[in-house]
Amino acid sequence: MRKIIRGPKVTWVDIKDPNEKDIKYLKERFNLHPLVLGELIPPGHRPKVEHYPDYLFLILYYPIHDKEKRETKPRELDIIITKNVLITSHYKSILPLKALFDTCNLYSESQKKYMSEGPGQLLFFLLSGFWKNCLGKLERIDKKINVAEKEIFAGKEKEMVLETSLIKADIINFWRIIEPQGEILESLSKEGTSFFGKNLSPYFSDILGTYGKAWNDIKTFKETILALEDTNQSLLSSKINEIMQILTIFSVIFLPLTLLASIWGMNIASMPFSQSRIGFWLILLLMAALIGLMIFFFKKKKWL
Repeated sequence: MRKIIRGPKVTWVDIKDPNEKDIKYLKERFNLHPLVLGELIPPGHRPKVEHYPDYLFLILYYPIHDKEKRETKPRELDIIITKNVLITSHYKSILPLKALFDTCNLYSESQKKYMSEGPGQLLFFLLSGFWKNCLGKLERIDKKINVAEKEIFAGKEKEMVLETSLIKADIINFWRIIEPQGEILESLSKEGTSFFGKNLSPYFSDILGTYGKAWNDIKTFKETILALEDTNQSLLSSKINEIMQILTIFSVIFLPLTLLASIWGMNIASMPFSQSRIGFWLILLLMAALIGLMIFFFKKKKWL
């Protein structure tokens, strides 16, 4: 599906789910290189920026979070930008792009604001919204980490084993999506300044700054979740050791009692206390005394 906005100084062509008709339209209208057109269908697998004589070609990836599967996946955004046209191509919706396109399409004031200075500035607004939206997604991860931390120290270590693993997987997926794009944005800053002029250099630097914040946040989250995972594992191991210690102590206490019960359970007439009316109670008293001595010994050794 192809939509077009014709602004004061720039035309924005947005293509969703590109097909062969869209490729033919771009080829005939803008005389794009076959290799560039070949990158639009099917989706690629790596970000890139290429500088052609009459246009720039970018491939970026936007992180999409699947709430049901609780995982983050990349969604490709292809951008072709000439001196007076911005072309965006993507499969499925990309929220910051859709929001900016709809705003420019519906409101003349917004169209004037975003599209009156040429395609370079429109590209800035698009990429700025792109990375600011990514920062919003990182806030979601930050909240999950904070909740996990509270739950861990609230004694729910067992429940947090799966939760911390899911958060870590989410962070790693986010990391894999945005990490390669740092070099692409640095190249865009150089190529964009060369293509559009030095007056746009501060805008591209601003995009790099927003990306840098997202990159620093995801690195911090990665280190934090690894530390929380180690802490959770240590607390869980400590609890398991305490349980094993208690079970071992009970086993050691009842082992001699079981031995005494087995000995006096022998069917031998000459067994001590076997002829006494209070023999049963004497044996119980002996067992109780043995339990008391063992508990005293364990407490003295600080095992209890």
